Amino acid sequence: MIELSDKVFAILDHRFHVVHAPYRWYSLDEKEHGVNQQRIIGGVCDCCLKAGMQFYGGGVDNVHDDGRSNSSSSSLESLGILTHPVYNIEVAEITKIAENAHRYLQIAFAEDLYLYCQTNNINFPQLRDALNTKWNVNILEPREGMGGHCLPIDTNMFLQSTSRRKRKILRAAMEVDEDYKRFRAKLRKRSNPPLLKMMELEIPIASDCDG
Repeated sequence: MIELSDKVFAILDHRFHVVHAPYRWYSLDEKEHGVNQQRIIGGVCDCCLKAGMQFYGGGVDNVHDDGRSNSSSSSLESLGILTHPVYNIEVAEITKIAENAHRYLQIAFAEDLYLYCQTNNINFPQLRDALNTKWNVNILEPREGMGGHCLPIDTNMFLQSTSRRKRKILRAAMEVDEDYKRFRAKLRKRSNPPLLKMMELEIPIASDCDG
């Protein structure tokens, strides 16, 4: 487990409140998915969580064991950011790396599907469009492979967060991403710039998560 917040709390000896509220950010749509989107928040103690929620989104009268809160107005100014409180701060610590690891898996499947299409001479964009007509399917779009700052780092952090259980599916996803990037590198060497640009129009973007 991570337990970083507990370590900071021990160092500070409760002279300050300690909360964990991982950021979420999507640079291509800052209005809807920038600073003001809903944040997960956890505190080492109830008083820490209450202070953190006052700072982010307003006052809190009571925080229940299951993380639910009864909110009230507060005279303290807040950032006005919607929060989802969790009672156990370890849940807040794991949330960001787990959600980005999940995103990594989604992109890796899109990469693997694209390589499958290349091997079997199938049009990937047409297949993807057909699959995404189903209500519970959303195949992402692989362009240059796994990118950005958070996805690779957070996925590695999730892998290293415990040694009690191996996460084979994530390691397989990393292998797929390496295969896909090698394939893309070969395309660059074989293709002239205009042709590569035309091919890229058929491979939409996938690494769309900044954090």
